[in-house]
Amino acid sequence: MRQFSTFSPIPLFILIISMLPAAAQYAPVVHDPTRGLLHEGQALPAEEKWSVTGPVAPNIGLVEVRVYEDAAMKHAFATGRWERSTWSSAVNYNIPMERLLRGNAQYTIDIGFYEAISDDDVEAVAARLEAYLHAYLDEHVEFSSNRTRTQKPVRQMLQEMDLIVEKGLGEYRNRLGKPFPGFSQLVEDQLSGLNDTRLSAARFNIKRKKDETERDSRITYARQRLTSMKDLVDSEVRMHLARETMVLRERVVFADQATERTMNTLAVNLGYGGIYNSGSTDDLSYGQAAYAGLSFPLGNRAFASRFMSNSSLSAGVFLQNTVDENDLEVTGPLVGRPLYLAYGYRLFRMVRLNAGYTLLQKESPQPDGGTRSTIYGSPFIGVSLELNLWLGFGK
Repeated sequence: MRQFSTFSPIPLFILIISMLPAAAQYAPVVHDPTRGLLHEGQALPAEEKWSVTGPVAPNIGLVEVRVYEDAAMKHAFATGRWERSTWSSAVNYNIPMERLLRGNAQYTIDIGFYEAISDDDVEAVAARLEAYLHAYLDEHVEFSSNRTRTQKPVRQMLQEMDLIVEKGLGEYRNRLGKPFPGFSQLVEDQLSGLNDTRLSAARFNIKRKKDETERDSRITYARQRLTSMKDLVDSEVRMHLARETMVLRERVVFADQATERTMNTLAVNLGYGGIYNSGSTDDLSYGQAAYAGLSFPLGNRAFASRFMSNSSLSAGVFLQNTVDENDLEVTGPLVGRPLYLAYGYRLFRMVRLNAGYTLLQKESPQPDGGTRSTIYGSPFIGVSLELNLWLGFGK
């Protein structure tokens, strides 16, 4: 009589549920401003989700974290921000950082605290930016006797004007978290028009005063075009500043923060495979033997795609010689065993499918009674177990 064991899914379900919160957690990195410490001076979490948290003053409406891979702080590796909502009275901020940190590395952590500014302060910022932009336009738009012209290409002038705004707002943020998008196509069109405006059109566009010469009339027309251009630039700057604007009140930089030392492993493959000899499906001839080798992953699971992290290149040796379709022994050069180089893909946690090429050698009998040594290549496939050997200390 067959006997069946009963299985209840409840314990397994409880185990899965208990594991879900752990998978969603972020490793907290605590900023302690009173002691000037980040993460208690310990190494930052590596290759796992992490967050920055710490106390925040009531007047602070925005906290921004920037992570740099170098002390020069030119290009942010990762950014995160916390915003105080209208009804929030939070005394702590928490910023999840989606980009993972690499192990055995160093990063610079920049934490900025921003406070909302008044309408009068916003007006002062706008006026300062407008003064810079007006001076730039006055310097780079020239009037000749019959036309206006820009001293630089229009595209370059737009880029430099965008840069003036970006630099001027370097210590400011808005609640929507959007940087200045750059001046619009309408601004570019008007700037292009200034670069190709013939002042002879003045007699059709403005009415000359009695005591005004034709040259004066042309200059008046040119200045009207430039003023219209400035008004458009001003309106786009003020449109950007219309969002709630905040200014940097405090900044803390932690340079050269080390991350945790991640374990170094050596992946050893132990498997069994078949080496192609000859023939097709109906009369296939192949040799088979166990093999062993080393695997070199093509991607880190924490950073690479699933396909790349499951892929590897393997190299090694078959542990036994095989025979070909004529029952001749097949060996390999150098070590007297077949050598192989293969691409491997992880099917399960420790099981890897390998497909590649082998380097073989065999002695073929000759009519004169001697033998001839031949070195050649042949494809193979195999399945292996992958064992990770630790070469250092893990986390």
